Amino acid sequence: MIERIPTLILYAKSQPHWRRVVADTLVGGLGLRPDMVPALLRRSRRVRFLFAEEYRTLSYLLDWQEAFRESSSLDERLCNINNLFEYRRALRTLKRYPLIIVLHSAAGDNLALLRRAAGYFQDRRGKLVLFLGNEYNGMPDKIGFAKDVAADYIASQLPREAAAWLYAGCRQTKILEAPPALNPKAYQPQAGPRPIDLGFRGDRYEDRLLGDRERTGILRAVEEGAERWGLVKDMQFVRYPRDEWSRFLGTCKGIVGAESGTAYLERDDRTQEAVKQYLARHPAADFQEVYERFFKSYPNPVSGKAVSSRHFEPIGTKTCQVLLEGRYNGILTADEHYLSVKKDLSNLDEAIRRFKDEACRRAIVARAYEHVMAGHTYRHRVDRLLHTLVADGLPSR
Repeated sequence: MIERIPTLILYAKSQPHWRRVVADTLVGGLGLRPDMVPALLRRSRRVRFLFAEEYRTLSYLLDWQEAFRESSSLDERLCNINNLFEYRRALRTLKRYPLIIVLHSAAGDNLALLRRAAGYFQDRRGKLVLFLGNEYNGMPDKIGFAKDVAADYIASQLPREAAAWLYAGCRQTKILEAPPALNPKAYQPQAGPRPIDLGFRGDRYEDRLLGDRERTGILRAVEEGAERWGLVKDMQFVRYPRDEWSRFLGTCKGIVGAESGTAYLERDDRTQEAVKQYLARHPAADFQEVYERFFKSYPNPVSGKAVSSRHFEPIGTKTCQVLLEGRYNGILTADEHYLSVKKDLSNLDEAIRRFKDEACRRAIVARAYEHVMAGHTYRHRVDRLLHTLVADGLPSR
């Protein structure tokens, strides 16, 4: 029997702002569950907030967590850092674990709780793996924390060369490629009709901060051209919880999108901060004005464009993707795993013609599904990461 590695996994149910921390600490400390509250009270705003999980619309956070929990190689203990009682108990036992994993949900938008525990991390005996979320903003704090605690590994969602550049100052840290993947339990092919030809659900990007409007451009072009192409569209800027998102994908023949992230990766957030300050003074400034001032002559930009979990989820439901051309971390290949549209949209009509060809669309879907199921599920990601750690000498105790 293979010995399982004792592992502490730190995550957060929601962004750790003080109200959420108070709620999670209260609920966790008292062992409360929604079914303990009278049905009438469950509808109140305060009670709903008490039990809310604000990250439930970011399914990749749940998918990574579940993949580690289901690994046969780990004897894991999960800790929600927003529950201060649970977090404190976990920190007191930190030295017992040969492996400590900090997931994106705990190290994405707010590192305040992690920073307060820096002394515990510095005094650890095991290996520390940081999954840093949103690798396009808040980078001084994230890079600073990784350096302060001498993280052994940073598991990055970025392409290898972009991650190597971004974390070049973390000299004691090894960078691991850890792009999103597919959770085939949550995203499965669905039977039944697909009344929507092309759909979209997602956040509305602030293009002026990112310095490009590529995704906005293809979404607008598809929305404006759908009637001319004879297609049924359903495109909204809203995020769904995992189950609802999966069901929506199952009603669509295709989904429209582009790579995530920014083409102007920075270690210090200087341009984003400058743009924010400018927009505070000139809120009516349009994209072109901001682009001309801050991005047009940007010296030697490093691209942080990357594949997203939203590119794997449609593959799991066998939904065809119409995507802007890009690298997609070298995982997805244009016109093999998705229908590719040039960034100037010059071949959009041709891509739509191919999309409407059912045989072509089904072939794209089948190749993408086979490709991802063979090597790009979250189980594959976790197995590969653990293989690397063990090869580097990670002890089982």
